[in-house]
Formats: sequence, C-alpha cells, structure tokens
Amino acid sequence: MSFRIPRTMTGLVAAGCVLAAAPLLVALLLAELALERVTQQTEALVDEGVVVAQLSGDLRDQVENLERAIRQYLALQDPALLTMSDRRWDGAHQTIRAIEHRRLDAATARQASDLRHGLADARLAWQVGTAENESMEEAVARLQQLYPKIETIISASRARIDERLEGLRRATVHARREMLVSALTLIPLAALLAYACSVTVTRPLRDLYRTIAALGHGRYSHPVKIEFPREMQRLGEQLDWLRRRLAQLEADKDQFLRQVSHELKTPLASLREGADLLREGSLGELSERQREVAGILAESTVELESLISNLLAYAEWRAERKHSERRWFDPRPLIDELLAVHKLPIATRGLHVELHVAHMGLFGQRAQLRLALDNLLTNAIKHAPARSVIEIHVTTPDHQCELAVRDYGRGVRDEDKERIFEPFVRGTEVEEQGIRGTGVGLSLVREVALAHGGVVRVEDAGPGARFRMAWPCPRPQYVDVAEQLRAAEPAVAAA
Repeated sequence: MSFRIPRTMTGLVAAGCVLAAAPLLVALLLAELALERVTQQTEALVDEGVVVAQLSGDLRDQVENLERAIRQYLALQDPALLTMSDRRWDGAHQTIRAIEHRRLDAATARQASDLRHGLADARLAWQVGTAENESMEEAVARLQQLYPKIETIISASRARIDERLEGLRRATVHARREMLVSALTLIPLAALLAYACSVTVTRPLRDLYRTIAALGHGRYSHPVKIEFPREMQRLGEQLDWLRRRLAQLEADKDQFLRQVSHELKTPLASLREGADLLREGSLGELSERQREVAGILAESTVELESLISNLLAYAEWRAERKHSERRWFDPRPLIDELLAVHKLPIATRGLHVELHVAHMGLFGQRAQLRLALDNLLTNAIKHAPARSVIEIHVTTPDHQCELAVRDYGRGVRDEDKERIFEPFVRGTEVEEQGIRGTGVGLSLVREVALAHGGVVRVEDAGPGARFRMAWPCPRPQYVDVAEQLRAAEPAVAAA
C-alpha cells in the first residue's frame, strides 16, 4: 500500500504530529518490554529462591518442635503431647510437599525427596514407639538425621537466590542500557521527523514568501504553482492570477509610455522647427519682444524633447532590465563620463564635485548603475546651491555596495521622503522652487536598486540631503575583482 501525503493543512499537521510521536511510542514500548523481563525474573527469584528458603526454614522449625514434643512426651507421658505431635508430623509433611512442588534443580529435588522419605521413616518409628520408649528414641534419632539435609536445602536455596540476584542485576543493567540506547536513537529520530514534518508544512509558506518577494520586485515571468495543501493551493492560484494581472498592467504601462512618447515626438518636432524658423527670421523680421518669446519656445521644446527621451529610455530600461549581467567594475570611469556630460550645468552654477571611491569598485550591471547615478547627479545639480559642493561616495561595507550622492540644498521634507520615489511624483520643495522635471528620475533610481535586490533612501545630511543606494554583493575576492576591472577597461574606454 503506497503512502499518500495529506492534501489539507489540517491533515498534514496531524500526520506530522503522529509521525513525530511514533519513535517516542516505540521507545516507550521497548522500555515496557525491558521492564517486563526484569519483572519476570524478579517473580522467578521469589518463586524459586525466597519461597523455598522460607519453607525450608519453616520445616527446620517444625522438625525442632516435633523433636521437642517427643522428648517432652518421653519425660511427662502426657497423652495431649501425642495429639500435638500428630499435628506437627502432618505440618512437616505438608511443608516438604510444598517444597517439592516448587521448581527445583535436580540436586535440591533429590535432597527434598530424601528428606521426605527420612521424615516418613521417623514417623513410622514414632508410631511404633508410642508403646515402646526405644522406638521413640529411634524416631528422635532419625529426626536429628534430617537436619543436615534441611540445611543443605536451605544453603542451595540461598545459593539460588544469590544466582538469581546476580541475573536480576545483569538484566537490570541490560534493560537500562536498552532504554538508554533507544532514547539516544529514537528521540533524535523523533526530532528529525518533527523537523522534516515542519519543513514539509512550511515549504508552501516559503514558496509563497518567494513568490510575494518576486512580485514585489517586479518579476512576473515565473508562474505561481503550489501543489499542496489545498488551502495553499487555492491561495497560489489567486497569487498567480495577481501575477498575470500585474504583468499585464506592467506591459500596458510600458506600452503606454512608449506610445505616448513616440506620439509626442512628432508634434514636438514641428514645434521645434517652427520655433527655430521664427528665431532665424525665415518668416519675416521679428521685434525684440517676439524674438525673446521665440527663444523661450525654442528652449522649452529642447527641454521637452529631453524629457520625452528620458521617458523613452525609462520604458526601454524597464523592458530590458531582467536580461542584464552583473559583475565587478571600476566606478571611476563611469563617474568621469557623467561629470563630462554634466560639465556645463556644473560650471554654470559654480559647483564642485568631491569623490570618495572605495578601491574595491562596485558590483552590478554597469548600464543600470550609470543610469541611476546619472539621475542622482542630475537631482543634486538641480537642488544644490550655487558655488556649493556635491559629494559622491562609493563604498563596500559588510558585503554590500553603497552609492551615495549628497548636496547642500534645502533637503527633503519627512512627508516627501517616500513619495518622491514614485513615478511622476515630485517633492513639495521642488514644486515650490519651480524646478522643472517629470518625476521619473528618482523612481528610476528605485527601480535600479530593486533590480539589484537593494533599497534606496534619502537621509537628512544637515544641511542638504543624501540619497543612498545599497544592495548586496558577493564576498570581495581581490584577485577576481582586479581581473574583472582589467577586463572591463576596454568596454569602459569604448563607452
């Protein structure tokens, strides 16, 4: 008959409890059997040794009393003593019969048989001697000959008791050893079975945890499938429906971003071309005020084109982020690239950039981290006061990589520290200062952090704000990292 795993959580827990308790029940059964053997040997000891020794002692006392009664009769000639002697003869015979009915060894059985015959001969002499004193004396003499045989039976019984006691001691030690071995064997087995049952019970919960974590990180490719128990199976079906729904919503959002961005590029190109024609005077000479308005239009179309390009890049990155490869790389060339890109706004505002880069480098997907650092640097340039400092820190503490960018601006309000990482959400301080933007940059930074299994948070720097990304990385191996950095140099130079 094949073993079937219960399909419900209740049945699974109940089966686990029974299975874990089975070794303990076996241990109790073995202990009961060992104690039963000891009890049986104790009963045998009482039956074969103690009772025989006690009966032999009683027989000796009865023979002594019988001899004393015969001697008193010889001295007193009292008929009442004859009646008493008859009762004592009968008692002695019954005691010998009781001894013979016990389980005796061969030698003791022969002694008991000889003792019974000797007692019968002495009684016969006594019965004859009720008329003759000489026969009475012979009966007393034959009784005295029984004492050595009685002592032999008593000694044999004591030896048997000692032998049985030694056997009982050995049986007790053996039983104790059996119970100890069963305890040392079956109790760990019970613990192992309990652990296995708990793993079986919690395995669906671990699968559920991994599934929820994957959904939280935006990974919708793996279907959710929990086979048992039934309660978790139904929950897994609901989660799989949620996964498909989220995947569809994610795809619709990316498609919407791409379509809207592409649709905006065509009228935007027309606006930019028209603004350029107006500024160049191709449609006629403009007044000073008209040229100023045309310049504003041209600048706005350029900025709007840049924002739409960012939206397109964001949508493309979301579609390709799952296929990226992570490795160690030197962040200095990457930072130099970004500083070169932002050279004009940095110089225009008189900003100074300070670098603090760890010698181990960074572990991750270089293109994604470049995009995240680009947005953090752009955000810092927008909010940093003129002629202030922007700090970039790259460290690897406690087997994790950290990338932090700090500015000395007004900072971020507590109520905005979480919401500014949502797509298309801008902080209150940004809106008050009129800083332009779409609210996509910081959400992109958070997406990069989540894709690397990490987090991003904003901290009060006093003054200013520090945006810190942190994600796990493998234990640094200096040789491997150095080789990866050397291998990455041609790619960095090409970039």
